[in-house]
Amino acid sequence: MKRRSVLGIIAAASVGSAALEPLTRLLDGLDGKDLTSVGIAEVQAVEAAADLYTRMDLAHGGGMAAAMARGSLSWAIDLLDKPMTSPIRERLSSAIGLLADRLGWAIYDAGDTAKASRVLTLALDNSARGADRDLRAHVMLDLSTVITDAGRPSEGVEILRLALGDERISSAERANLHAVAARHCAAAHDRQAGLRHVDLAEEALARSQPASSPEWARRITVSPGHHDSALGLALFALGEDTRARERLSSAVARLDTGRTRTGLRCRTRLAILHMRAGDRECGEREARRAVRDADGVRSRRVSSDLQMMVTGARTYGMSGLADELTRSITQGTAVSAEV
Repeated sequence: MKRRSVLGIIAAASVGSAALEPLTRLLDGLDGKDLTSVGIAEVQAVEAAADLYTRMDLAHGGGMAAAMARGSLSWAIDLLDKPMTSPIRERLSSAIGLLADRLGWAIYDAGDTAKASRVLTLALDNSARGADRDLRAHVMLDLSTVITDAGRPSEGVEILRLALGDERISSAERANLHAVAARHCAAAHDRQAGLRHVDLAEEALARSQPASSPEWARRITVSPGHHDSALGLALFALGEDTRARERLSSAVARLDTGRTRTGLRCRTRLAILHMRAGDRECGEREARRAVRDADGVRSRRVSSDLQMMVTGARTYGMSGLADELTRSITQGTAVSAEV
């Protein structure tokens, strides 16, 4: 997508009216199953696929999930051309939106931001046709992160402003949006705006009712430790070391075992914070644990975080640890650079 048009396309997708490129180019699609009509069984199959790839991506990183999810999404999209009732179509749209979001996020985690933004726009266009407003907002959050990490944080913040304008989203997802907006503001060098978003996230959390969240959100947004991790990452980026350390420590203690990558993103920053504060023992412990936990995770973002941690060790006078970590990362199978 051209830079000048990306916000317009995302805005159109947010109401389900994006003009997307042919799926054969977008997904290298496969032929769908030859059905005469679509019912609840097909919708449940798409929902199950989305759940599977979500768990794979959270635990092992984007490379594996992206490779396996592509065919499922192409099959699911082919269903849209079949006859079905309006309630089935609405639920199918949400299921496709979730599955496309998981694929787009996995592609992004594997390092292809351009293709990730296209697939996530597809996810947004479909989720906007469904009834799950939290899902629509979450897809916009993922899109904003891809665009911010591509070097356009102001556009990332603008996307989240569009998402936050929907009064129907839950307090839990609203807190998530504000926490990520705070991190984007840090990337845009707007610290005061970032701190305001942190305050708004904490206010939304005080009103949160996780029991009412959809199933996918229970694996992500309202899973134990998630908001601590989102706020911890934002506070780290904003230079709020004490508050960041508290949030990140809470996150690594509470995150589910299936949230491997999120735990790594928190632990690498926690190691840096300990080093920066002069606590060499805690810094070494967290850094070594991060390298061990990264074994088998295929994620360019985690790879980048590990390198940031090594740089931090050198910056704070721990060259021996930096050399040790470098050897462990190089010799091990922790994070593949070829995802």
